[in-house]
Amino acid sequence: MTKRALASPGERQQLIRDIFVDHPNHQQATKALKHFHMPVEGGIPSRGNICALIGQSRTGKSFAANEIVAAHGPRVGQDGVKRPVLLVDCPIEGGTRGILDSISDALDLTVSTRITNANLINLILRELRRSEVEYVIFDEAQELFPEKNKRILNFARGLLRKMLNLKQFNIACIGLPETYSIIAEDPQLFGRGGLEHLRLSPYDWNDPSDSKSFRALCHKFDSEMPFEKSGFGAQDFSYRLYLASGGCIGHLKNYLIDAGNRAIADSSEQVELRHFADAFDARKKPGETFNPFRPGQG
Repeated sequence: MTKRALASPGERQQLIRDIFVDHPNHQQATKALKHFHMPVEGGIPSRGNICALIGQSRTGKSFAANEIVAAHGPRVGQDGVKRPVLLVDCPIEGGTRGILDSISDALDLTVSTRITNANLINLILRELRRSEVEYVIFDEAQELFPEKNKRILNFARGLLRKMLNLKQFNIACIGLPETYSIIAEDPQLFGRGGLEHLRLSPYDWNDPSDSKSFRALCHKFDSEMPFEKSGFGAQDFSYRLYLASGGCIGHLKNYLIDAGNRAIADSSEQVELRHFADAFDARKKPGETFNPFRPGQG
C-alpha cells in the first residue's frame, strides 16, 4: 500500500482535492492567455485589443486564468502596489454598479457607496494607470453582457472601450460560448484587434486523439489518488467516466473527489465502480434512471 494511502482520512481527502493533472485543453488555454498578454516571449505586452477564451462550463478556463495571475503577482513600487495582471471576477448581479465594484475590488480600491458611477469610472481608470496594469482578465465575462438587459449590456461595452482607450493593456474575456458573439456584435470592440479568441471544447470520445488524451488523463488521476490503483485508464472504466463527465475535466474532478471520499469512508483499498455509481446517483436529475457506473449501463 502506498504512503499516501496510509495517510489520515483528512489528509487523503486533501490529497484528492489538490490533484492537478496537466492535459491538452489546459495547455491550450494557458498558451492562449499567455499569447493574448505577451505575443512574443521575452517581448513587450500587447495593448489596446480585446480577446476571448470561450467554452462550456468546467472546461478549465478559470483554472488557466488563475495560473497566469499567479505567475504575474503584485509588487510594491515607489507609489504603491503594481499589478501587472488584473483578474476581475464578474458579478452575477448588481447592475452597472456591480460591474464597477468588481473592478474596484480587483484593484483593492476602497470607495464610498455615495460615489457616482461616472466618478468611480474615472477613479478606476486612474488606478489602472497608476498600478501599471498590462493585462486585464474578466472571468465569467458572459455576466457583463446580459442580452436581455440592453442598459447593462451597453454600459459594459462602453466601459471596456474606455479601458482599451488607455492603450495600456489587452483585455481577455473568459466566458461561455455566447461571449464571443456578444462582443463581436459591437463593431467598436471588434475593431480592437479583430477579437482573437480560442474556443475550448470538452473531450470528444468519438475523436481518436481526444479519447486517447482522456484515457491518459484518467490513468494519471488514478496514479495520483491516495489508493491502490483502480484502473481508471482502462477502456471500459474511462468510457464510464467520460459518460458521467461529458468530457469536462471539472466534472470529472467532482466525481473523483466524491467517489474518493466514499471509498475513504468505507475503508476501501481502491476507488471502485460502486463508489462512482453512488456519486452519480447523488447527482442524477429527478426521474433519470441511467447510471454509467451500474452493470450493463456503461
